[in-house]
Amino acid sequence: MCRRSTIQNEPFSVREEIPLELHMWWHDLGEDSRKAVTKALGGLIGLLKVNPRKDVIDALIPFWDPTHNVFYFADFELTPTLEEIAGYADFEGNLRSQYPVAPRTITPHKYLDLLSISRDIRDRNLAKGFRTFYFLYQRYGNPRGFETPDTGLTHAGNQNNWEARRGLDFIAAFLGVLVCPRKDRNIELGLVGITDFMMKKENGTIVSLILAEIYRALTLFREGGKFFEGYNMLLQLWMEEHICHRPGYLNCGMTGLECIEKQEKRVEGYEFPDSTEAWHTHLRYLTANKIEWTFGWLSVDEVIYMSAEECFLLLMGLRSIQPYAPHRVLRQLG
Repeated sequence: MCRRSTIQNEPFSVREEIPLELHMWWHDLGEDSRKAVTKALGGLIGLLKVNPRKDVIDALIPFWDPTHNVFYFADFELTPTLEEIAGYADFEGNLRSQYPVAPRTITPHKYLDLLSISRDIRDRNLAKGFRTFYFLYQRYGNPRGFETPDTGLTHAGNQNNWEARRGLDFIAAFLGVLVCPRKDRNIELGLVGITDFMMKKENGTIVSLILAEIYRALTLFREGGKFFEGYNMLLQLWMEEHICHRPGYLNCGMTGLECIEKQEKRVEGYEFPDSTEAWHTHLRYLTANKIEWTFGWLSVDEVIYMSAEECFLLLMGLRSIQPYAPHRVLRQLG
């Protein structure tokens, strides 16, 4: 197994800072908008309070097997599963009965229409398929955005209509900042199409998209990529919990929407490595009897582990389609 050298190679990066404006936007949302956001994102909103750790992701990369989309350690394999991702978010319902949200092609005009912004607005980035975070924040994040001149909003003076769009725009911004980040920090137009679908489809889920983006980012990093284009904070929490093995840990109980927020308490007392090299050394000697196979808060009656004809599934992400073969790690699901 090769080892990435952070000295010889160009430094890589992950999403380490969450814009202060995204925090402010969440806290400024009205009650109805917050309900819409929570319905779409569930407990994932708790990631706003997580301290990102680049060293965890850096140390994990050499153990990633891009052929099977699993981490391969000394004597066992491990991979984030659909059920674990859904558990962190506390998405209700059986995943087998839910409709995976897939990418949506959005033209600049359709994008502006969905956000009630005039088509006459001039922004060269729209033609390139993205816009800046501040393009969104200026119009719908700023609590005075409704009154800000020259933003091209087409609400005809109706503040209730403006407030109704704030939640949709926040979800798109959240996905662009944390789930499918770009190195240039811009946000792809297609995320608004995904968000619009999520808010209209009763049984839609973004779990498969999240996992596909994590897989893609890991593989690109394994091949020498310089920026982690996936949900690095969720991957970080997932790995920390799996190595936190101790008697009685499985009795932590259900956590609901606060699953992510309560993670720090669940791993309290466990001393994690404090650098990339320390993490890599720990992971190199990690064996099957030293990990927590099944999360104590994960309660599922059925798991998705294969298709009707193949022993794997295909997950559609924003930028690629990824194979998913949980039959290799069913022990994680009890």
